[in-house]
Amino acid sequence: MNRYRLVQLDSIDQLRAAAPVWDDLWWRSDVAFPTYRAELVAQWVEQFAPGEEFRALVVADQRQWVAALPLVSRKLCKVIRACELPLNEWISRGEVLWDAAADADAVMDLLAQATADLPRQLLWFDEVPLDAPRWQALVRALARAGMTVEIRPRYCVGRMTIDHDWQAYRRHWSRKHRQAMSRLARRLSDRGEVQLTTLGQLAPDQVEEWMRQAFEVEDRSWKGGAGSSVLRWPGMFAFFNRQAEQLAEWGQLALHFLEAQGHPIAFAYGMQAKGVYHSCKIGYDAEYAAYAPGQLLRCRMLEAFHDDPQCRAVDFIGPMTEAHRQWRPDTYRLGRVLVAPRRGLGRTFLRGYQRFGPLLRRLRGKTDPDHSATESMPTVPDRDSVVQPR
Repeated sequence: MNRYRLVQLDSIDQLRAAAPVWDDLWWRSDVAFPTYRAELVAQWVEQFAPGEEFRALVVADQRQWVAALPLVSRKLCKVIRACELPLNEWISRGEVLWDAAADADAVMDLLAQATADLPRQLLWFDEVPLDAPRWQALVRALARAGMTVEIRPRYCVGRMTIDHDWQAYRRHWSRKHRQAMSRLARRLSDRGEVQLTTLGQLAPDQVEEWMRQAFEVEDRSWKGGAGSSVLRWPGMFAFFNRQAEQLAEWGQLALHFLEAQGHPIAFAYGMQAKGVYHSCKIGYDAEYAAYAPGQLLRCRMLEAFHDDPQCRAVDFIGPMTEAHRQWRPDTYRLGRVLVAPRRGLGRTFLRGYQRFGPLLRRLRGKTDPDHSATESMPTVPDRDSVVQPR
């Protein structure tokens, strides 16, 4: 007798009602990004897909859930109805929750069969960690279910293990980068006192004041002039503030400022959970661009993480930039997984994607569009530290 059964949630109200058991699975899974906790998934759907159909496919083992896949519907090319993961350029990471203690084949086969039965013509899974065991197990199950699966690597992401030996890690940098950080720090200090302010224990009712200060810094960068800062997008500050208040309630909010003469010149908005710091948004005041304040902030933060026994890793989340490469992180791959059912228009669409997608990208002169949850920071060139995407 099969010990596993399928549960389907058909609304964010049902998701919120199931938050305790959903979040229990999140804690047992290998996913450390808090945006896949129930409340933050619900907030994303309310903000970015309010008129779209939401459903979550869940595999249960008695009272415990062992896998979950949240999905929202959308229309591709005004023709194809597809299901995708709850992510976009503002929140960039695609995940499936899975308890590795469960039987991988049995659980993923049940999840794959449930996706095959969806009344949609295509599954579009973007920004997924292709080499993670949970995704490899799901892809194998989808293939066993007779569906066509197309995997496209997109870019590499930096992830740094924190070994709590700051001096040893600093020696790992290139000499050029060490000299640049020291020189820029001295130059900025000549203008007055420089300090790192860390806000990791805010109460929810304290969050809005600090979040507004953070995004005012971003608005003083090039993003403000381009009209792409959070404060200039209708509704976006309210979304991030609500998200941050929830993270503060969970004790998973990480907000950092680099201050010069008591004035914030750079900020980082992140999430810290399961010992991993996730870098979500970073920005700096354009007036201080010559001092690379984003890099100096990152330097101070990394030093603080090395002093924090609870921190074991830093995830840069977005595509590797030259600014990220200076810190010599390891990398992992994110990519796109497209799945077509055994018949119908979705399979035809996928064949066209397989045939013409590479040609279209070559004509555009790039391998794939970059969209990152992090801002590219001023950088000190370091030719010997380039990491090429695999």
